[in-house]
Amino acid sequence: MIESFLEKSAKYIFETKRHTKRIENLLIIVPTRRAAYFFKRALAQCSDRPFLAPEVLAIDDFVTKKCGVEIADNVSLLFELFDIFKEVDKNITFERYLQWGSMLLRDFDLIDQYLVDSDYLFDYITEAKAIERWEIDWPKNKISTDSERIKAYFELFSNLREVYQRFRQHLQSKKRVYRGLAYRTLAENTFELLLNDKEETNQPNSEETVEDSSPDFYFVGLSALSAAQEKIIRTLIKAQRAEILWDTDHYYMRENPYIEGGKALRGYRDAAWAGEWKWTENHILQTPKDITVYAVPNASMQAKVAGELYQQWCAAEQGGTENRPVAMVLADENLLVPVLNGLDETISDLNVTMGLTLRNSLLFTLVDSLFELQFTVAEFRAKDGRAVKIPKYNHRTVQKVLNHPFIRRYEFLALQQRDSTAPSIIQTTIGEIQRRNFVYLDPKQLLEWGENHPLFVALFGRWDDNPHTVIKALYVIIDLLREVYKDTQNAIETEYLYLFYTLLKQLETTLNSSHAEKLNLRTFKAFMYELIRQTRIPFSGEPVSPLQIMGMLETQALDFERIIILSMNEGVFPASKRQNSLIPWDIAQEAGLPIYRDQDAVMSYHFYRLLQRAKDVHLVYVTDPSTYNGGEKSRFIRQLEHELVPMTKDKSTVRYQEMMVMFKEADKQGAEEEQKVQIARQKAATIDWTVPKTPETIAFLIASLEKDGLYATHLNQYLKCSLQYYFNRIAGVSEDEEVEERIGSADFGSWIHKVLERIDLEYLMENKPITDEEVKAILREEFDKQFGGYDAESGINRLLYQVAEQTVVDFLREQRTRNDSLVVLATERKLSATLPLQWGDKTILFKVAGKIDRIELVDNIIRVADYKTGKIEQLPKVTPDKLADIMTSGSNGNYEKIRQLWIYQYLIYKQMLRDQGLNLRGQDFHLDNYEVTSGFYSLRNIKRGFIENPLQFDQANDPESYVSHSEEYLRAFITEKLLNTDEPFRKTDHMQACQYCDYKEICGR
Repeated sequence: MIESFLEKSAKYIFETKRHTKRIENLLIIVPTRRAAYFFKRALAQCSDRPFLAPEVLAIDDFVTKKCGVEIADNVSLLFELFDIFKEVDKNITFERYLQWGSMLLRDFDLIDQYLVDSDYLFDYITEAKAIERWEIDWPKNKISTDSERIKAYFELFSNLREVYQRFRQHLQSKKRVYRGLAYRTLAENTFELLLNDKEETNQPNSEETVEDSSPDFYFVGLSALSAAQEKIIRTLIKAQRAEILWDTDHYYMRENPYIEGGKALRGYRDAAWAGEWKWTENHILQTPKDITVYAVPNASMQAKVAGELYQQWCAAEQGGTENRPVAMVLADENLLVPVLNGLDETISDLNVTMGLTLRNSLLFTLVDSLFELQFTVAEFRAKDGRAVKIPKYNHRTVQKVLNHPFIRRYEFLALQQRDSTAPSIIQTTIGEIQRRNFVYLDPKQLLEWGENHPLFVALFGRWDDNPHTVIKALYVIIDLLREVYKDTQNAIETEYLYLFYTLLKQLETTLNSSHAEKLNLRTFKAFMYELIRQTRIPFSGEPVSPLQIMGMLETQALDFERIIILSMNEGVFPASKRQNSLIPWDIAQEAGLPIYRDQDAVMSYHFYRLLQRAKDVHLVYVTDPSTYNGGEKSRFIRQLEHELVPMTKDKSTVRYQEMMVMFKEADKQGAEEEQKVQIARQKAATIDWTVPKTPETIAFLIASLEKDGLYATHLNQYLKCSLQYYFNRIAGVSEDEEVEERIGSADFGSWIHKVLERIDLEYLMENKPITDEEVKAILREEFDKQFGGYDAESGINRLLYQVAEQTVVDFLREQRTRNDSLVVLATERKLSATLPLQWGDKTILFKVAGKIDRIELVDNIIRVADYKTGKIEQLPKVTPDKLADIMTSGSNGNYEKIRQLWIYQYLIYKQMLRDQGLNLRGQDFHLDNYEVTSGFYSLRNIKRGFIENPLQFDQANDPESYVSHSEEYLRAFITEKLLNTDEPFRKTDHMQACQYCDYKEICGR
């Protein structure tokens, strides 16, 4: 078992100080608070006797304590920085400032951490921007330099020096600082704050001074130092008051100088300001290591791989221990919840060190939806150009809020009585929105459906631009949800609510009267989101648990023998190159500020330092570039493959392998069955899926034929895809009802049909003329009835409305022009006929039915007409050799139309033969005096006129023969197809029919 770096450091310091009895007066500085905890543990193991421990601090805590100042929170700093900026530039607006305020604060922080000469830097920036104003590199269609935007842009950079100086003075006067300023203060006053320390506890007696001249400060495990950190440490070392212990390896310090992680450390070593270099070891090349790289198809699969690996180790009793835990390192913090969910439920002894950001919580998605709700109001432009806002919410955001898991949980626990089937107010509201197809919703209407419940008042009350209004509404929501969750076992949700409540309190405190005036709803949202981004849910756990789940930065100075690192993708680890700064990168580099290369070097050091004492390393990356954080493997993996592995080939100390992780079905029937399942998953679309016709199914079909009848649409649906017929007519599977913002093709057709029906009934059948204005009035009335929630004044709906107006007017005009003698006899007429069918030992009477759009008379021809809002050019001629195919094929759209007209014409003939004629509008029509035909009116091809049914069974084509042949085909369809138990319901082989099918997801298409 290799000794860890902290154990080695603790032994060294203990052995150095054990005889002086001054250990308690030491100050040990480590990179993180977690490293401080484990250093104390290691130090305690150095003696079998109790002794007073030295103070061990993370370096940030050390700097803050010694400076004697308060680190201000970012939100208050942003407000104060704006106040300073406003003093320098009276024209700056808070909304404009908010776009780069956080970025500027970060720049100031780095300027101080790296002890940059601010005068030099800001002079450089000012001169560079002056050259930029010469427009040398600007495009030809440049914006004028006299524009207000350009002036404001350059004025921002010219004001930076004065703002920086005033801001520092303002904070120092209040003894408040940001992190970088604390470092600068200590670096520039090291003698006064550290070397001139007169605290008695830190002053050894004269006898001890003689005996011991060793350091009082030990810096342990630090790596890439900022300029301020380096100056502090160098000053203490020069005064012989400090010593620094490095954790470096021969591989990147000597053998491979191209490793960027060792660049800064090699510079410190060569400069020799730290004295004797402690320590460089040779673990990476000399100690045995198993390195396995896993390629997975998506990000969530990484969590499953990690969970499965750890479960296997635990099963083999090779899991972590308190002294030698397993590290699961997440380069992407968003994987924390998937990783926790991916662990086996038996694994409970673990410690999470990184915290869960509130921004990745479910509660944040609810808050985000509420802001989205307030911003997505209906807006349109009036004729005079004014923007008019309708005080209504969009249905999408309303349903998004009501379907949120927090609200659904509240509904289940607080709104719904478990012994009652009555819908809750949430279910009622969603149902009403979908049933009425409301696109835009008035808050009053929502409150009415919600019975003015406090939850609905808080969710759907209108917010104004006063931040305190928003905070009060969020307080109410938290109180309501807290009452529900306090008695449940969902600890993490309760923690979300508590943290968000404290966050709101902090924000409310920061927003004093003067600050609140600066904010509107959008800027308040930005500030709140900034605070949420910084807030993390701390996980309480045992620090010495066998499994440690942590981010890369939390691993500093810690060692693990077994490691799993997730998200080893370029752009994630190391992170992608982003210049999140107002300072151009070339100027930043010249001034001594860190750029993206320096950040990459820091991550490189952390990665290789983790490898030093590890024995079993597992690296996981995502292969698919189209998925979240997927694509190219990290450069660090390639460095291992092409640099480290070849160096250890002779010694065979590093065993390296790559594996591809694939989805695998559970093995229940052995390897052969598993292979079949995998092939089935790959070829799902081509595998036949059938549903047998059971006795219960046949009984249902017979009852349906006897009661409701067979319609042309039923027959066509069965022939096109019998499985679709099964889902729709037998299983009753239907899609979830959704609100449509644009008029669908089916709704458009229904609307036109209803308008034409009213025109026939109210005008044409009453022999009354109709004007275009009356047509448009009927269109509007029917639109309001059918589409009360639609907006017909904008977008595609406006275009469709205009198309409908023109279509109906042109159709009526064409009818008047083409057929003066046309008389409308009936509209929306339902016809049916009954046929006997021998089924087994009994006779069943099944119906054939249809609803006809219009029956009209032209001269002595009775025409059965059906409206089609689509375009029909001409139906194909029916020849005897095509007849059988027309009656059985479901793959031809024209054949479907012919079958529809066939059924309609059959029903008219059947009724006239049965009743010795047809009585319409008080007039009798007999087959002796009138012919009968059926056809379409194509409303997109109005000039084509009446498109007749081309179907004829024989040359005579008399009514009796037509009916006889029709009934022969209908009986054959019922017995040979619909009720044939040897022909199961099967999905169609014609893939084109699946394109708009509601059930294609079910059958794998």
